[in-house]
Amino acid sequence: MKTAIRFQPAISIILLLLLGVGGTALADAQDNAVKAFQAKDYNKAAELWKAGAEKGDPAAQNNLAGLYAAGLGVVQSYPEAVRWYRKSAAQGFAGAQNSLGELYFNGQGVAQSDTEAVQWYRKAAAQGFAGGQNNLGAMYAEGRGVHQDYVEALRWYRLAADQGYARAQYNIGLMYRNGWGVAKDDQNAIHWLREAVRRGHYKAQVILTGLYADGRGVPRDPAKAAMWYREAAEKQEDWVAQSLLGYKYENGDGVARDYAEAIRWYRKSAEHGVPLALVALSQMYAGGRGVPKDEVESFKWAILAADRGYQRAEQMLEVYPRLLTPGQVDKARKDAKAWADKYWQALDPAPRSASAKP
Repeated sequence: MKTAIRFQPAISIILLLLLGVGGTALADAQDNAVKAFQAKDYNKAAELWKAGAEKGDPAAQNNLAGLYAAGLGVVQSYPEAVRWYRKSAAQGFAGAQNSLGELYFNGQGVAQSDTEAVQWYRKAAAQGFAGGQNNLGAMYAEGRGVHQDYVEALRWYRLAADQGYARAQYNIGLMYRNGWGVAKDDQNAIHWLREAVRRGHYKAQVILTGLYADGRGVPRDPAKAAMWYREAAEKQEDWVAQSLLGYKYENGDGVARDYAEAIRWYRKSAEHGVPLALVALSQMYAGGRGVPKDEVESFKWAILAADRGYQRAEQMLEVYPRLLTPGQVDKARKDAKAWADKYWQALDPAPRSASAKP
């Protein structure tokens, strides 16, 4: 499935607050609102932006909408966010048009509508707003609200990427890495992923690290790959990077083999439901690598991996009951449920970060 590593269509509403402020010449009160927001005095920022919004200032309307969307300084309300974004967007404020598109994309405060999302992204994109260009590109890439068209997707991504927009650079890198609508081209993928990494896009760093690990488009460099996985695992707490760092330690690839470190990183990743980490823990317990050999514990992790959709683990579930006593099977199932209840209550059906394997 091409969208195993999803494009990034929508951007965080609150990030547009300060970006949008520069769109018009604001009165001193609006400048003070920016300062209050930066100082995290959201009540004051809301008061000042509301005053400007009620006077018709589109930047103030955009920023007030952002506060309602995030629940900062005001009671969180998507309908109020929609109301103020719409007022700002009607005056041609690109940031508000883009954020209104995001609300339609997510069905927040309005009925979900990909068609409406495309309409508002297109308005923002037409004004050269990089976020809108990226989001419109993503809609074309996934065929949401428009016919799928990778050529058109790439065109909009390029317009955003040329402005230094990291998400668009990341998306172009994925297109070249995976051959989505273009010929696979590791050199081009590396170029765009590096550009995104330079601007702090940590997911691009994880994907780029995988290319270094595999020697795709660059000489294979396991040590550099391990270093970047560690940076993403520690600084960004990227769950997939944690599992891949565990793999590095388990196999001594770019680092000294260390089963205890492998277990530690697999456990961190497993808490967030990453299938690679779950099945790795099952195998570590089955083989007694870094932990005492324990087939019941191995079965527990296989159950959890299967619960997260890992097909190989589902095959393991057919084997273990033949090797264990009914009491052991029952214990493994109870332990798996206890783990899931403790760590996975708030998880989405799939892990947060890009699914990847070494």
